[in-house]
Amino acid sequence: MTNHADRLVVAAGVDGFGFLVDTRGRLRQAGFGPRIGAHMEGLRGDLPPEAYPLAYPAYDEDPLHAPALRITHGDGRTTTRLLVDDVDVSGSKTVVVLRDRDCPVEVRLCFETGDEGVLRQWVEVTNPQSAAITLHEVASAAPLLVLAEPTLTHHAGSDWSAEWSTTTETLTPGTKVLESRGGVRPHLRCSPFFLLGEGRPAEDGGTVLAGAVAWGGNIRVAFEMDAGAIRVTCGHNPSASDYVLDPGQRFSTPEQVWAWSTEGTGELSRRLHRWIRSAVVRDGGAERPVVANNWEATFFSFDRDRLTGLIDHAADIGAELFLLDDGWFAPEHPRNDDTAGLGDWDVNRVKLPGGLAPVSAHAGARGMRFGLWVEPEMVNPASTTFTAHPEWIVSQPERRPRLVRGQHALDVLRPEVARFVLGVFDRVLTETPGISYLKWDANRHLTEPGSSALAADRQSNFWVDHARATWDLMAEVARRHPEQMLMLCASGGGRFDLGTLRFFHEVWLSDNTDPVDRLHMQWAASHFVPASVVAAHVTRLGNRPVAFGCAVAMSARLGFDIDFAAMSDAERAVCRRAVETYRLVRPLVQQGDLYRLVPPARRAALSYVAPDRSRAVVFAYQLEREPVASGHVVPAGLDPGRTYRVTTTDLSPAALEHWSATGAALVSEGIPWPLCDACTARLWVLDGEDG
Repeated sequence: MTNHADRLVVAAGVDGFGFLVDTRGRLRQAGFGPRIGAHMEGLRGDLPPEAYPLAYPAYDEDPLHAPALRITHGDGRTTTRLLVDDVDVSGSKTVVVLRDRDCPVEVRLCFETGDEGVLRQWVEVTNPQSAAITLHEVASAAPLLVLAEPTLTHHAGSDWSAEWSTTTETLTPGTKVLESRGGVRPHLRCSPFFLLGEGRPAEDGGTVLAGAVAWGGNIRVAFEMDAGAIRVTCGHNPSASDYVLDPGQRFSTPEQVWAWSTEGTGELSRRLHRWIRSAVVRDGGAERPVVANNWEATFFSFDRDRLTGLIDHAADIGAELFLLDDGWFAPEHPRNDDTAGLGDWDVNRVKLPGGLAPVSAHAGARGMRFGLWVEPEMVNPASTTFTAHPEWIVSQPERRPRLVRGQHALDVLRPEVARFVLGVFDRVLTETPGISYLKWDANRHLTEPGSSALAADRQSNFWVDHARATWDLMAEVARRHPEQMLMLCASGGGRFDLGTLRFFHEVWLSDNTDPVDRLHMQWAASHFVPASVVAAHVTRLGNRPVAFGCAVAMSARLGFDIDFAAMSDAERAVCRRAVETYRLVRPLVQQGDLYRLVPPARRAALSYVAPDRSRAVVFAYQLEREPVASGHVVPAGLDPGRTYRVTTTDLSPAALEHWSATGAALVSEGIPWPLCDACTARLWVLDGEDG
């Protein structure tokens, strides 16, 4: 701590929070945002500490506003008074220790700065009392912001297949609440990512703050605006989640991730992408393969010959991994639709008499890796597992459990259930050693939330403990099988957050694969996550031209989920050309810097540029018909002094054009927009010429 004009100053990182300790020992927030260190050093004695807002208000400390912390203590008292006890700064981590000296409780505000100006924040509450305390609300973060013309950009889905629907709105006095429920796939309806800006966020200018609740369960973010200031309270959703904390125990909130930019959303996204690849997602620097999935081609109806035929077609277009989706298991309750078989993870040898090994071997012989779909946290009543262990499901006593999508959720808080789920992975991967990729799905929300592993007076702990237990399973699978690629899926993009992503390589953004809708979804998600973690597959959904679907999917992690045998020779040739082109630009798409050029409306454009600016790829999309082609697309991020050889393609095998231009000319004059027909696309690959 540093003394400035009789005030104690705490700075948590160069980008982050600044604090004062007032004369009564309470923690005050003196700043929040970029370059906070310089701000704190510039403070003088013109304002008393009490003029600054409380940094983390407990219930009744600021009685006219919502609290960040609300506790019922062991003696029944409901108010908490937090005073600063210590500050520990160790490397990139700062911990501010607060205590209530009358009702003993310790609250640790934890901050850790990372590369690219990213700040992680969380809170730890320890109960030193002799009786249990109840945590009604414990926010991961609760900063106060002052923004001119504050706007909030958030992303929600009305339901399945509508993820990442974007809303930008002006915040007005009152409280705006974003929250999710359901436990297993909470992000279908409410993404845990948001942007706050001064005015509408711009790509290349203005102040903007990105926030993300890194939590695999229900989340809540509240924006309480009063007198021109906004208190942003973030964390897990406390609804029905009063957490009973026993003596000596510590409760840790999910992490809240912050990142700032004074140069607009483009620079903010590029920094977030670099940080996620290096510090969050598994093997962030590794190349993601081109995947072919059988689901849209076969659904549940397939046999070995059907699969090997699909593998042959997938290999012919150049796919690198074949993923066998739902329907391969459950010999006694065959998985021929979604009403039976979940929980019975033995191969259905009516469909696959030789098991999975011959299919995996055939993929290997065609130069492809092999992957498999699993939904390990769920069970159908029509299964041997449920018949043997009906008590294993999430339920409450004397309440008839509801079926959702014909299935129940397994209670992973029970140790025997956790062992069973881990055993699913161990057995499947041991029996078929050729498997190198798993799609981990979850297709129902939680109802009758309760667990026999929790005491009767601890049932409200369920929502938090269930999410933590699920993370424990994911972490253990990743530890036991480090060579496996894992895709994170939950009814599409229902489980997509920076906490869960630690155990996975990529996410399934949505079951909606119409390339027009997907372009909007991928655009929204690109504000936070890199293209390398977003699986995007070419399908028949929307009945769009195959070349257009390929071009959209190529701007993320390219894959196919389509019946190749039903395609024309010309369509297969387009797919083949897409894979060939994608292999050339994959390092740019998956590891390059993103520049969003034209936001999706009637048309859209984006580009990826190599970190050394030696190469780039530009994607242009025409979404709606226009009478004539007009205007230009202007690349960004290029080296103005370098000459680039430009290759143009619309993915037709013979449609290639070559020309050269300097980076300065390209970024000043742009490239003439060549498209006018709906659902058409054009790619330009820019290779820097020597000298």
